[in-house]
Amino acid sequence: MANRAQLSQDRSRQRREDLLAAAIDLFAEGGSRAVTHRAVAARAGLPPASTTYYFASIQELLREALADHVARWRQELDLLSGLDTTPAGPIRIDAATAVVAQVFAARGPEVAGRELAILLAVCRDEALRGEARAALEGFERLATRWLTTLGIPDPDRLAPAMLALVAGTALRRQSGQYPEQEEARILSEALRDLVGAHLQGRTTVDAIIADATGLEP
Repeated sequence: MANRAQLSQDRSRQRREDLLAAAIDLFAEGGSRAVTHRAVAARAGLPPASTTYYFASIQELLREALADHVARWRQELDLLSGLDTTPAGPIRIDAATAVVAQVFAARGPEVAGRELAILLAVCRDEALRGEARAALEGFERLATRWLTTLGIPDPDRLAPAMLALVAGTALRRQSGQYPEQEEARILSEALRDLVGAHLQGRTTVDAIIADATGLEP
């Protein structure tokens, strides 16, 4: 049975985590201006003085909340990159579109927007920029893992471009320019075209472009 000291430590740790989660929620809803001592404490369901008890300033609270959120995301990506994801058979473009659509359904535009806002905020903070870089490197490791599983050569060179496509799609989804199903189709086809050009090689692609347009590579 836990003693009083242990229970007190557990309660204190939980309150701290609740404050960090509340700060992230408020930031996602209204940016840094929404993250105030009173608002964070109220969202966490804790007394108004809780934030100043656990954090020296609201800036320290927000910085730690952002860093903690990105660190958790990094852990998820690291776990995914270590999974055995060998496909059971050939991958068709329509099947790929269905997979992307399922991901979009589970992570709607509001979720994508939240992650973008958090990553951008972390990138703007010089002290936290390394966390954002590490998180994006985690995505590239995951992409490299999947490409390797599919037998794609030189996956390290292709993974950064895949990240750019996914991030760009996440940004465009915020505008509602295309229906979600259409976004899924566009992204899956763009990824297919990217992989296809990668497999052709730059020399071949340059020659194709030159033949089609008359432009020299």
